[in-house]
Amino acid sequence: MKRIGSLLVIVSIAMAGFWLGGVLSRPPARTVDSSRMESCLEIYRSYREHGDQNRLAADLEPLSLKPKDFQEIIDRFIYYRTRKSSMDQAMQLLKAFKMGYDIDSASIYEISGLASEPFRLDAEILAVFESRPELIKKAFEGKNNEQSSS
Repeated sequence: MKRIGSLLVIVSIAMAGFWLGGVLSRPPARTVDSSRMESCLEIYRSYREHGDQNRLAADLEPLSLKPKDFQEIIDRFIYYRTRKSSMDQAMQLLKAFKMGYDIDSASIYEISGLASEPFRLDAEILAVFESRPELIKKAFEGKNNEQSSS
């Protein structure tokens, strides 16, 4: 009986050690702030209505974005909207990114004012797909959709 008790203690300590090792070796979780990408979608929606380049540049200034950067961001939204298989894979990568794992992308999109961390831009864009899909729908489907849903 004493031997079984000792064995249980050793197994318990080993399991606790494995668990603690897993917790300590796991990368720290990341938070992904999508507010900047949400603002970009609002600006895009507004730009589709007025089409004024000067107003667009003025709207982008508080976000520290250039029109070229803005175009890259919108292109990434369109890319994910039109490619369902890419979206599914990217959402899996987003989960891993949020858990703290490093994601090596085949191509990295660098936008001024954003962290140069690989996959960060895509993570922020995908976070909008995850948390605010209605915002994407409004930005890309325009006035006709708003009238038919009212």
